[in-house]
Amino acid sequence: HRFEGKAGGGLSIEPALLEQHMQKIKESGVAVISMQDFLAWRRGEKAIPPKSVLITVDDGYVSSYDVGWPIFKKYGFPFTMFVYLNYINTGGKAITWAQLAEMRDAGVEIGCHTVSHQDLRRKPSKVAGDHETWLKDELERSKMVIEEKLGIKCATIAYPFGLHNEKVHEAVKAAGYEAGFTTYGARLGMGTAAATLGRYDVTAKMPGTQDSFTVAISFHGMAAPGGGSAVMAQDAAVSMITEPLNQEVITNPTPTLKANLATMGAIEAGSLVMRVSGLGVVPAKFDPTSKNITYTIPDPLRPGTYTVLIGAKAGGRPVETRWTFTFSPDGTAPAPAPEPSAAPEPKKKKK
Repeated sequence: HRFEGKAGGGLSIEPALLEQHMQKIKESGVAVISMQDFLAWRRGEKAIPPKSVLITVDDGYVSSYDVGWPIFKKYGFPFTMFVYLNYINTGGKAITWAQLAEMRDAGVEIGCHTVSHQDLRRKPSKVAGDHETWLKDELERSKMVIEEKLGIKCATIAYPFGLHNEKVHEAVKAAGYEAGFTTYGARLGMGTAAATLGRYDVTAKMPGTQDSFTVAISFHGMAAPGGGSAVMAQDAAVSMITEPLNQEVITNPTPTLKANLATMGAIEAGSLVMRVSGLGVVPAKFDPTSKNITYTIPDPLRPGTYTVLIGAKAGGRPVETRWTFTFSPDGTAPAPAPEPSAAPEPKKKKK
């Protein structure tokens, strides 16, 4: 997302670390291919090396232009920018249309990240109209504007937060997209559904955890691209994409809690525990193949904020991750609690 230092937050990667990653790709012998080559391979029109990767960058931060792009050019690696309309040309850290046009002219591919970067599965409560109309606009208007502004065919979309469902898939197909990308790391084969193509989320380096970048470029024991699409890994809390998202406001009183734990390392059998504030330990199910842990809340939640804690042992040491979400029947976030006023200091007694 961003190529900045620690001030860039959880979606950032330090330029020096990005440089290290690109050097590792070069040394690994893995081919970095363009999105057009990938799509052509999927259509059966072109061959690609058995060990190939795509590089994609989301949102449209200007650091993609002035920091990330020079590093990619240094190594001769093609990449794709997924941008959302409401952020472009807004100043600050946002990229401009002129910069995107310059990148386009140099061969950088531009894909869609919707209009407003919202969870496509549900319409924001503040937006008028029905979900179908809003979803259609998010997908079609963003595609149309990108194509008009840049004079390109926008064939791909990356779902905001990686969130999607069957209704979204149908709308993506109807809007004319050839491929839709999530944030769940997966090997991409001919049989992988076009609307659910996985990506490995590479952000800030997480000490002591399995690095999803290393997983992404490791093809040990994996089938060639024509094979299956086994789910491998994704980053967690910032490093982990969860359902619900960290600090998300949801309207479903009986949500399914889900997280992919690949970045926690090799979890020891029987050590995994999920706790939910107000409920305690819950009987979550863990799939050792996909590394997904899931639990569906059986009884309706009361409105409020909940914390999910997952603890386990990995590599002989305890590991833990947590995130919070808020249940609000009307979808509005609760007002922040007022800051407590400082108590006046007691007056000193005169001697």
